[in-house]
Amino acid sequence: MIMVQVVENRTDIEGGIRSRAPHPSLNSYDVLAVAVDDAWPVEGYADLLSARVGSVLDLNVKRSLLPDDDIGGWRIKCRAYMGGPGEVFAEAEADRCTVSRP
Repeated sequence: MIMVQVVENRTDIEGGIRSRAPHPSLNSYDVLAVAVDDAWPVEGYADLLSARVGSVLDLNVKRSLLPDDDIGGWRIKCRAYMGGPGEVFAEAEADRCTVSRP
């Protein structure tokens, strides 16, 4: 088995939420399909997500940070990071992740 180590990374991202689904293996997370409109590097960290501006990103977000409503069409602004191959997470602190109506 090949182990891949992910470099410490953080990027602030903002975009529109296209859809929401339960994460297939992390019980307390939902996966949001986010159309990334903008991204900013975070000082002191590698920026691995700015290149995703203009694309749709599957973002794993702790369910407790999200309203129970249908949030399709809403906006999200959060600090995100690559947590492993193909896995992007929003930081779990509430002050680093906001979801709002458009």
